Amino acid sequence: MFHPLASLLPASVAMGAVQLPGREARLAEAPFTRMAPLIEAMADAVAPQLRQPTAFFGHSMGALLAFELARELVRRGQPAPVSLIVSGRRAPTFQGNEAPLHPLPDDAFVAELVRRYDAIPQAILAERDLMALFLPVLKADFAVFETHRHEDGPPLPCPIAIYGGDADPQTAEMEGWAALCAGPATRRVFPGGHFYLVPQRQAVATAIAEDLGVMVGTG
Repeated sequence: MFHPLASLLPASVAMGAVQLPGREARLAEAPFTRMAPLIEAMADAVAPQLRQPTAFFGHSMGALLAFELARELVRRGQPAPVSLIVSGRRAPTFQGNEAPLHPLPDDAFVAELVRRYDAIPQAILAERDLMALFLPVLKADFAVFETHRHEDGPPLPCPIAIYGGDADPQTAEMEGWAALCAGPATRRVFPGGHFYLVPQRQAVATAIAEDLGVMVGTG
């Protein structure tokens, strides 16, 4: 879903996407179910690519992955990202009371997923074979962030931009992100729900370009 976004970014911004196991070309690989080994594998893969100033962008679970990846790279002595852009994910310091979804039976898991996020198109819900293909990855993703516990540490030495949809309940729970980075915080709210960035792709690309221009000093 990030490839269309890449074409809308300025030529001075090159996008590289992380593809996790269990998806697309890596469909046959077992997905991760815990945060620590996933972040370690991501850091091993990403670190050799960081030869120029790099910003991290993550949506939903990806926001948490981007943050934890940046922390791991800093622990390894790598430069911090020039900016961190988090989207559609409550701050890891937010204390919620939602029951975890990943242990639920499949039908209950799907029903709750639809209720909370309206995340599965009806065409896919109606195809049991497709759902059987996607469910293990979806449950694995929920296991990753639902079992993860935030550990306090020094703020990342970079700015942060916080994006959310105005109809997404998590947007109101994102304020805590600002304290996790030492640089200035930018906040943007777009029309739409949890997956606002699909219909608002052009607006998101413009916001990214503007925030990188401000943060990196190229604007």
